Amino acid sequence: MVADEYPSIIAGVIEADEIRIGKGVVVEERALITGNGGPARLVELGDFSFIGRDTRIMVPELRLGDYSKVHAFTFGHGNEPLRIGRNCWIGGMCVLDSLGGLDLDDGVGVGAHSQIWTHIKFGDLVQGCRFYTTKYMHVQHDAWFVGHCIISPVNVAPRAMALVGSVITSDMSENRVYAGTPARDITDKVGPQFANVTVDQKVEVMRRLIAAYELRHPEHAGCLGIVQASDSARDCEVLFDVESRTYTRTYSPAEVGFLKANVPLVKFVPVGVPSFFVPGPPAAAGHDGMHNREGG
Repeated sequence: MVADEYPSIIAGVIEADEIRIGKGVVVEERALITGNGGPARLVELGDFSFIGRDTRIMVPELRLGDYSKVHAFTFGHGNEPLRIGRNCWIGGMCVLDSLGGLDLDDGVGVGAHSQIWTHIKFGDLVQGCRFYTTKYMHVQHDAWFVGHCIISPVNVAPRAMALVGSVITSDMSENRVYAGTPARDITDKVGPQFANVTVDQKVEVMRRLIAAYELRHPEHAGCLGIVQASDSARDCEVLFDVESRTYTRTYSPAEVGFLKANVPLVKFVPVGVPSFFVPGPPAAAGHDGMHNREGG
C-alpha cells in the first residue's frame, strides 16, 4: 500500500513553522489552525484524523492523533500546547481552552457543546479580584464527557464519565460516572462506564464487529483476525489484540476501512508504535508573573 492511495485533503488553512500531515487527513473548508499572533510552532495531524469546517484552533502546538476527529465549529485557544491522542472524538461546537495546557489521552470523548477550561480570568485585579488561575489539565484515556458538559481544570482519571449537562468542579475517579450541577458520583446508582469482561467476551464482540463489516465489504472477508481467537487465520492481513488493544498496521484497505467504520466504538493503536505524545504540564507555567494567584 503506497501513501498516495490515502491522499490528505486540506481545504482549510494551517499556519505553522512545522507541519506534519499523516495519511488520509481531512481538514474541511474554513477551518483555521494557527498560533496566537502568528504561526504555531508545530501542527501534527495523525493518520486519518479529521478537523471539521469552521473550526478555529489558535495554540502554539497542536497534535491530533490517528483516527481522531474534531467536529465543526469547535474553538481551541491558549498559550500552551493542545494535544489530543488517538481515537478521540471532539463533538461540534466544543471549547478546548489551553491557556494552562491541555492533554487528552487516547480514546477520550468530548460530546457536542462541551467546554474544557484551564483558566479563570476576568475580574479586576487592581480592585482585589481573587479569582485568577491558570492550571494544566490532563484527561486520561477513555474518559468521556457525553455532551453539553462544562469541565474545570480537575484531575480526570481513566474511564471516568460525565453524563449530559454535567458541570465538573471536582476530581473524577477511575471508571466512575458523574452527573448534575455540580456533578456528583452516581456510579452506585447507574453502574460504571466499563464492565469487567473476560477475554472471551471481548473476542466475541470483536468477532461480531468484523463479521458485520465483512457483510458490507465482502471483498475484505478473511483479511481481519483476532490474536486471541483460536480459529483466526494467522495469514490475515491484520490481527487485532483485544487485550493490549493493539493491531498490526499494514494500511491495507480492510484495516483502514474497518477502523474508519468503527472508531470510536473500537479503539486500537498500532503495535510497537510509541504514544502520540507524552503528557505533562508546560515546562514554565505562567508568563505574566501572576500565575495561580488563588492557589489553583
